[in-house]
Amino acid sequence: MPTTSLRLDEIDVRLIDALQIDADRTLRDLGEEVGLSPSAVQRRVQKYKRDGLIRTVAQIVPERAPALTQALVFLALTTETPETHRRLTDALRAHPLIRECLLLAGEWDYVVVVSAASVQELRDVCTALFKADGNIRRYDTMFILDTVVAGARIPAEYLT
Repeated sequence: MPTTSLRLDEIDVRLIDALQIDADRTLRDLGEEVGLSPSAVQRRVQKYKRDGLIRTVAQIVPERAPALTQALVFLALTTETPETHRRLTDALRAHPLIRECLLLAGEWDYVVVVSAASVQELRDVCTALFKADGNIRRYDTMFILDTVVAGARIPAEYLT
C-alpha cells in the first residue's frame, strides 16, 4: 500500500465522510454535497484509492445470512516475538473464514472475528488454527448473537 503524507482539505474530509456512509452514491450526488463537479469527485476518489486511503468492497448484511455463525475469539500468546506475531498473522490472513483480526493491549493479545456456516465448522476452524498452535497459551470464544453496529466509519477529520 502506498504511503504518502496526507494533505486533505475540507472538501476531502466531507467527501470521504460521505463515501463511508454510502459509496454507491452517484458522482453527481456526491459533488452536489461537497460542491464539486462529478469529474472532480471522480479524480479525488481515484486519488484516495491510488494512495491506499480507501478501498471499495461489498459487504454481506449478516441478518440476510441465516446460516451464518460468528464468534469473537480472544487469543493469548505464550511467547511474543516479531516472528511469532508474523507467523500467527500470516495464518489468520490466509484463512478464508477469518473476517477480522485486531492486535490488543492488555490480558489478550488478539481478538479474531470468525465466520462459519455452523457451530461445528467454527469449532473446527478454532481447533485447526488455535489449539494446534503451540504458541497460543489460551483462547476464549464468544458467539455473536446480533450485530448492533456494523461498518462504523472513521471520521475523516482524524486523517488530517
